[in-house]
Amino acid sequence: MKHLKHIYILSGVLLTACTVGPDYERPDVALAAKYPEAQVSGVAISDQWWKGFGDTQLDQFIAQALVANADLKVAVARVEEASAGLDDVSGAQLPQIDGTGGYSRTKVSDGGYTPITATNGRTRSLYRAGLATSFELDFWGKLRRATEGAKAQLLGAQEARAQVELAVTSSVVRAYAVLRSADIQARAAEEIRAVREEERRVIEERFKVGSAGSNDQAVAEINLAAAVSVLSDATRARAQAQHLLGFLIGQPDLVVATSVAAPWKLPAAPAAGLPSDLLRRRPDVVVAEQALVAANARIGYAKASYFPTFSLTGTFGSESRSFSNLFSSGSATNSLGVDLRVPLLDYGRTAARVDGAVAVQHQAVATYEKTVFNAFREVRDALVDVRETMQAADAAVRRENSSREAFRVAEAKQGQGQIGPLDFLLSRRQLAESQAAVARVRYDRVIAQVDLIKALGGARVEAVEVKE
Repeated sequence: MKHLKHIYILSGVLLTACTVGPDYERPDVALAAKYPEAQVSGVAISDQWWKGFGDTQLDQFIAQALVANADLKVAVARVEEASAGLDDVSGAQLPQIDGTGGYSRTKVSDGGYTPITATNGRTRSLYRAGLATSFELDFWGKLRRATEGAKAQLLGAQEARAQVELAVTSSVVRAYAVLRSADIQARAAEEIRAVREEERRVIEERFKVGSAGSNDQAVAEINLAAAVSVLSDATRARAQAQHLLGFLIGQPDLVVATSVAAPWKLPAAPAAGLPSDLLRRRPDVVVAEQALVAANARIGYAKASYFPTFSLTGTFGSESRSFSNLFSSGSATNSLGVDLRVPLLDYGRTAARVDGAVAVQHQAVATYEKTVFNAFREVRDALVDVRETMQAADAAVRRENSSREAFRVAEAKQGQGQIGPLDFLLSRRQLAESQAAVARVRYDRVIAQVDLIKALGGARVEAVEVKE
């Protein structure tokens, strides 16, 4: 009992000892106090920000993507892998107890040194059963650094999953926006093609009577061919967007009905916040920081190899020549001790591992800084896109309204015989072109909104904490 008491005291001292290696400190990354392009007004980003566009079919597609998307499934599995890794590393800080047992049968030589008696005989059996443990005492914090790194990897995996989720929802909105914009543009392109065909017919009639030349015919053919090409581009863009949408939601045979209903509602631009907010709300920034935390912890893990290691060993069980007496009181055995291993000569291998860990930490610092700066740049780009597309959308709507009024006037004049067919076709084509322009600009406005939300990190404000 006296020896056991000494071992308990030593274990307590070792378990409360120091932790080698540098403690993590977030790098001081120089950021501006605010975004120069930020608007004064702005709204908070909703958890389901895509519902601000007011399209129930889009909501359904995103719900499907969040369940069936392959990239999200991979990200979820990586979180599970990281969680299992943390459990594994954390478990190393606690004693592992193994059950032992065995049976051996030995025949002793007559010519050996082992005495042979009438009781023992030459053939001897031995039964063993018990418990055993070998536990490395974390005196220098090697295991604690390993746990610190595993926690960072788990948090990084969780943030990477959030990053994938944001990317998937953004991609679904973008693909759906392309599809719906292509619907409107294709309808406008059909109208323009019909106008160009009518213009060619009118010019051919005039050519027959000598009021139009061959150059007029060539121009009409060029304009018609261009209109056909525009329609083909819109049709192809819609098909590709539909295929991408099917891929994103896990439905490869997806077919979305054509719709030229009222355009999406354009929600107010989100508030940009402060550049420092990116450090905790952008998933990729948090992923980069947690990679740095893990790299920092690995330095301490490597440095612990410079120092002695202490292991607590113990066994408790019984041995007997016969199975019937294996668990009797006289067959009990036990041992308890502390092993010490001191590194003396490793030809620089520990130093090389420490240098390697420091180099990896330096890489992680640079990657973190690069990620932060890139996040800041993306927000600034998105703010400019939102501002400019808002102005372009307003101008496009004014253009469409003016074109619609011009067409109404031209239609009335044509009915009174005040303008010729080509003038009327011109106003009809301008209306269709203005409708296509509105569809394109509204698509740009939607994409700018999505890019800004993505650049800001979505609705998340604080990183998820890893629970012990």
